[in-house]
Amino acid sequence: MDIIKWTFQWTGRLKWRIYMGFALSACFVGLVMTEPFFFRRIVDEVLLGGKYDELVPLLAMSLGVGLCFMAVKYIGTISWEILSQEIVRGLRRDLFARIVAQSPDFFRQNAAGDLITKGTGDVDIVRHFICWVLPGMLESFLMAAATLGIFLTIDPLYALSLFVITPVTAALALRLGKKMRPAHGAVREQRAVLSTAVNENINGIRVVKAFCREPFETEKFMRENERYRDAQLDVNKTWLRYAPLIESVSQFLGVINLVVGGIMVISGRVTLGQMQIFLSLAWALNQPMVQMGTYINDAQRFFASGEKLIELYYWRNATKSPETPAEVADIRGDVSFKNVSLRLGGMDILKDVNIEIKAGSTVGFMGPTGSGKTMLASLIPRFADVTLGAVLVDGVNVEHYALPALRGAVGMTMQDVFLFSAPVDSNIAYGEPDADSGRIRRAAEAADADRFVSALPEGYQTIVGERGTGLSGGQKQRISLARALLPEPAILILDDTTSAVDMETEKEIQKQLRALPRRATTLIIAQRVSSIRHADRIYILEDGRVSEEGTHEELMANKGYYYQTYLLQQGEYAGGGIVG
Repeated sequence: MDIIKWTFQWTGRLKWRIYMGFALSACFVGLVMTEPFFFRRIVDEVLLGGKYDELVPLLAMSLGVGLCFMAVKYIGTISWEILSQEIVRGLRRDLFARIVAQSPDFFRQNAAGDLITKGTGDVDIVRHFICWVLPGMLESFLMAAATLGIFLTIDPLYALSLFVITPVTAALALRLGKKMRPAHGAVREQRAVLSTAVNENINGIRVVKAFCREPFETEKFMRENERYRDAQLDVNKTWLRYAPLIESVSQFLGVINLVVGGIMVISGRVTLGQMQIFLSLAWALNQPMVQMGTYINDAQRFFASGEKLIELYYWRNATKSPETPAEVADIRGDVSFKNVSLRLGGMDILKDVNIEIKAGSTVGFMGPTGSGKTMLASLIPRFADVTLGAVLVDGVNVEHYALPALRGAVGMTMQDVFLFSAPVDSNIAYGEPDADSGRIRRAAEAADADRFVSALPEGYQTIVGERGTGLSGGQKQRISLARALLPEPAILILDDTTSAVDMETEKEIQKQLRALPRRATTLIIAQRVSSIRHADRIYILEDGRVSEEGTHEELMANKGYYYQTYLLQQGEYAGGGIVG
């Protein structure tokens, strides 16, 4: 019941439709219960009593009641449908908002396929429950209760004889419910695994093809597909073990009705017309028992999906704005790492890092793969929070800023460049969708992207494929850089931004960046010495610690990691082999 209550919080202004739906269901049941009394009068008063002048009025009233309950049923179904669509609209909206607000650690713990399954399939199961199962269960209960009341009023002994099989039906239904819930849980878990497999293969199709792994991935998918089939078959087998039994047992109701009713008519205990009421309304007792298995099955699907949705909805966001954020008019760009340590997944990523970066300066970061360079820069916009120590921006701990204000002051380019399936100008203006074409072009010029973008078939209106399909790695990097530069951020983080461009293009980008009107505090993460040699300060990270720092000249004189990397790259670029 808690899951149902949680679901109905999205009724919004349509809350009145809940009461309207209940009222229409009650009205529908009342009208259905009324019609057999016209048949009783037709049998007892017209056919047996000889009052033939009452036949036409009784038939007209019966037809009128029939039309009324059809209209009520139609209006009620539409009302429940509108209510269910409003609920799932709000549920999807809030789920999506909570998902995109989560920290990157959340996405490391939750596969994309599982999130897609929850946001689509599980939500649709909620809609089905609200629109069909809940009103169906309500109407079945009201029909059974009303029918029992009518039967008891006519003849208690006759009525009670029809409930001989009820305990058997109830026991079977309860047993079915206990079996179906875990079975449906297994189905939705395997559906999520299947969605994840499809999602990974679509996103990684180039890797799959590059290594000729299509047969392997197909075989892996088939294994998961077979597990999904087995889970579905388990649900169906469980259903088929109990549902036919429930239906078969309920069929005895008709036999009991005829035998007991015939005896009572012969004995004069009830009239033939009253027996007709029992025969006419027997379905109102039989139908709930027949449908009980279906409703229990659908309800267990709803509870299994609802539990997963609640778990996702209330997932604790590790990174969120403070209740009383610091009030800062304008971020200048001073950045300080004070005794920063970071531990993720049981591994020490950063260890006691201390760095001071003045506003407007440019610093470079270099080090072996996995040394913590990217994670260090990610602490500034709070893509992760420190385990020990503090990260300060303009002397204020980043955890005290409102996230929109903090991240709005930071421009970033990522190692894994992501472009949306949209025009080039929309990708560049993603952070500021209201930016005019002049600003977009200037940002592209600063990123040395204007020339190749202008040469595209439709220029800045050219739609790039999903994840930038159709563009080279260097072109995607330059569009990503233009996107970071457009808002003129106070802090600019360039993570391997020029790794896919040639040396001449890299020099042009560096020249354009130095010529920008507003000089941002720039953090450059690179593997090329040429990308950071002109930085005001260069930091070498090894095993999560700062092992060297200084200018290009100072680090060359130090003859450490930076010096060795420089010699190695100079040898490679000169084409004369590796210099030791």
